[in-house]
Amino acid sequence: MNLPLLAGLAFALFGSYLLFHSIANYRHAIASQGWPRVAGRLVEVQLWKKRLIDGEMKDAEHVKVVFSYQVNGRDYTGRSPTFYTLVYPETVEFAERYPVGSEVQVYYNPVNPADAVLVPGLKKDKPYSELILAIICLGVGIAVAVFGWLGVIG
Repeated sequence: MNLPLLAGLAFALFGSYLLFHSIANYRHAIASQGWPRVAGRLVEVQLWKKRLIDGEMKDAEHVKVVFSYQVNGRDYTGRSPTFYTLVYPETVEFAERYPVGSEVQVYYNPVNPADAVLVPGLKKDKPYSELILAIICLGVGIAVAVFGWLGVIG
């Protein structure tokens, strides 16, 4: 059994999934910049997963968001604050900027109004970070698999 080959293939498969997902998010983020917007309301904003902040363990690593909005008289519920991953301290900043019950602008896909986001576009300071991470993951998986198959490792 060639463990490096199997591990490399598994990692390459995971990298392929990440790449597919990040390309879809990238396309949605670009498209969302031109989407129409409607008023919505934040139903839930919850920080979760502990992180050490100022010597204390606090929920701050991830943020869960639920918002409601209406398009053409039909009610919708959204769960995506952005088309990129929010990481600490962005999660805390988001939760402070958008408290539960507040009115928000919801940007929705005119072709599929159930596809909506609160912050349209790409991440300002790192627009390609998720694509780069996926490509690295795929490349490492392929390299490990090839080296394992050739017997260089393992």
